Amino acid sequence: MRKNCKLILVEGLCGTGKSTLAERLHGHLTQQGISSRFYDEGSKGHPTSLNWHAFFREEEYKELLIRYPDAANEIRSRAIKNGSNYLIPYREVKEFHELDALYSELKSRELCWTDSPVAALSEFTFSIQRHWARFAELAGASEELYVLEAVFFQHQIHDLLGHYQAVDRQIEQHIQEIANQIAALHPVVIYLTQPSVREQQVWISSIRSKPHVATEQNIRFMENRKRIELRLLDRLPFPTYTIENENLDWEEVFSNIVGTIGRYIK
Repeated sequence: MRKNCKLILVEGLCGTGKSTLAERLHGHLTQQGISSRFYDEGSKGHPTSLNWHAFFREEEYKELLIRYPDAANEIRSRAIKNGSNYLIPYREVKEFHELDALYSELKSRELCWTDSPVAALSEFTFSIQRHWARFAELAGASEELYVLEAVFFQHQIHDLLGHYQAVDRQIEQHIQEIANQIAALHPVVIYLTQPSVREQQVWISSIRSKPHVATEQNIRFMENRKRIELRLLDRLPFPTYTIENENLDWEEVFSNIVGTIGRYIK
């Protein structure tokens, strides 16, 4: 018996059209009378992304409250407890921005999107897994369909490889743990790809004016990321579909996405 999908995950390397196509899919679902929510990787209030979240161990968190007594109540009201660790979302929080020293400290302790990670590998994966578990509970109680872009694979694997030098087994265990937590939502993964990672990175570098994207180091990094992601697709406990866009024919790709998702939406 076909299960009704409550979560669509759109993944792929940079330049595969994830953001544009995922948002367009959300619009299509809405037009079909399906209540859905779309979040791209940088959305404010994202239900699974932990960007703009500061990481503190318990003693560090207690010391933070002592150092900033005027903001202590605001910090407590926003803090997310994960075992003996705490996450503090700080994006666009007026009370935090008003205290330059506090905001700088929170930013320096960013869990993700940072060049200087403060969490150990186990703390990083545990925090993310717990956040996905909270999302699974939230989405499971909702009638809405969620369309999420670049959060299941992209930034997690990017950080695991770049900051923690994680090996395949560690990455697979982390993603599988999240997959198990969200399986009850009957998710579908749409993985967008192009044949040549090199050509893809050179192209995206030129249109976005980001020369570093086309460096040999980044190309090798992305080739390795794609290898890991394709391997993971075959091991997930729910449907995954790889859609290749060799000719950059966005209309054809979108048509393929709609046709694929239609099999799982009641």
